[in-house]
Amino acid sequence: MPPTESKTTLNSDRSSGYMQFLILPLKMTACWDFFPNSTIEWQIMTNDVYLGVVMFVLTYVPMILTVYLYTEWQDVMSSLATIADYSPISISLIIVIYYAIYRQELYKLFEFMNENFKHHSARGLTNMTMDGSYNAALRFMRFYTSCTMFSVTMYALMPVIMHWWTKEPIQGWIYMDVTRSPFIEFVFLLSCATQLYVGLALGQFGVFCAVNSILICGQLDLLCCSLRNVRYTALLQHGVKHAALVASYANIRDDEKHTYIYSESELKESFYHYDQKVNDAFVDGTSQYDIYSSDYDEATAAALHDCAALSQVVNKYKVMFENFVSPLLAMRVVQVTLYLCTLLYAATLKFDTRTVEYLGAVVLDIFVYCYHGNQIILQADRVSTAAYHSLWYTMGVRPRRDLLNILLSNKRPLVVRAGKFMPIDLHTFVAIIKTSFSYYTLLVSVHEKK
Repeated sequence: MPPTESKTTLNSDRSSGYMQFLILPLKMTACWDFFPNSTIEWQIMTNDVYLGVVMFVLTYVPMILTVYLYTEWQDVMSSLATIADYSPISISLIIVIYYAIYRQELYKLFEFMNENFKHHSARGLTNMTMDGSYNAALRFMRFYTSCTMFSVTMYALMPVIMHWWTKEPIQGWIYMDVTRSPFIEFVFLLSCATQLYVGLALGQFGVFCAVNSILICGQLDLLCCSLRNVRYTALLQHGVKHAALVASYANIRDDEKHTYIYSESELKESFYHYDQKVNDAFVDGTSQYDIYSSDYDEATAAALHDCAALSQVVNKYKVMFENFVSPLLAMRVVQVTLYLCTLLYAATLKFDTRTVEYLGAVVLDIFVYCYHGNQIILQADRVSTAAYHSLWYTMGVRPRRDLLNILLSNKRPLVVRAGKFMPIDLHTFVAIIKTSFSYYTLLVSVHEKK
């Protein structure tokens, strides 16, 4: 059944910015300036000072770990758990530095998306908007950020709770050799700040990748819907009534089942053709038409050109997004693979809930990247299916040629790659788990021989 009028999103206005909700968390992590592109001296100084504070906090703990390893060193296997502690802090520092160096590229990503992404599909028999994917991205950001902040809070409060419970000195999650006030409080607060920035840097990079993937899938949803409706778009532009099309071709709803990921098409007439308001949408038209008539070929070709333009926007943004995140994704894949095997090894030597929680968090984190990267691949593959269901047999030679060009241009899979060579999908996730377990068995074998 078509949705009720009260629940329709077809006439909703376009959002001012698709990823504006990411700016505040990115500012907290020093990945986004408090005053972007400012020329005022005090604003520039504020940006630089806060970036320096975050980098100092993230640099302090690796220095403490280095000193600890130097004084307590025995051998590699005995110090493996301590060496593993470098991993999340180091990658967080690299993320902050990378964002600081390529900040203008980050701003260009936001600007390109806001200027070129469409909010409405082409006006057709069925229509949709980006509301579904936008709301999905917003919900994911809130959920994942909340989980990150909860984890950070627990790590910060647990030493305090244990101090109250056991009456022993506060022991942070980093190595501390101070026992007197106010130094112990200072070091403990510094360890809490480090945990906060590590959690935000790693968490918000995952959120950034996932949100972009969701919004790219939203654009692919719009593309598939518009491509299915190109012939109906031409008929509507020639004054054919929407109700007349619904009476004859309402079965399009059956063809569109399970073909969209985040958005939902509606069998209703829309006020918009993409993001342009249609003034004659509800003017009296005709109910008499021949869908095979060549009179509609020119408008069909124009509708296909609009679909091709939208496809080019999606492909260009995917390339820009991949160029920005590809180096960091490659480092994350390597870091997670090594970190998982060391955590498994540490759990073998001494099983505790903290290690198990770290294992679950790391596996979930890399799954977020791979799952949402896989969603892009799935939806991009459906573009060809949408073209097949576009009533191509009713078109003339020119629209068919344009449709063939769209199919050829979308022949290559739309894949986000880490380091420009490793696809971020569920196959890569399984490979990471297998590789980590292989390294873990190697470590256990070396330990047993020792």
